[in-house]
Amino acid sequence: MSYKIIRIKTEDKKRLERLAEIFGFKSLSEALRYAISVAEKEANKIEADLESALKSLKYARDIGETRAEDVDEYLYGEG
Repeated sequence: MSYKIIRIKTEDKKRLERLAEIFGFKSLSEALRYAISVAEKEANKIEADLESALKSLKYARDIGETRAEDVDEYLYGEG
């Protein structure tokens, strides 16, 4: 296993220390690994949602100028 030294802001180090304390990690590197894993999972969720949104655009059409207050009417018809 190889190690590297990284430089982070003091504020970020304190946040990482709090995270380690909350989850009972023995080292900051464990807390950092956990934070990276969570971030990767969240990034994958966003990617999946983006794909769904792009697929839905296939059915989109221009309805001209709109008002946000009338979104239900635009989606579901007159009410």
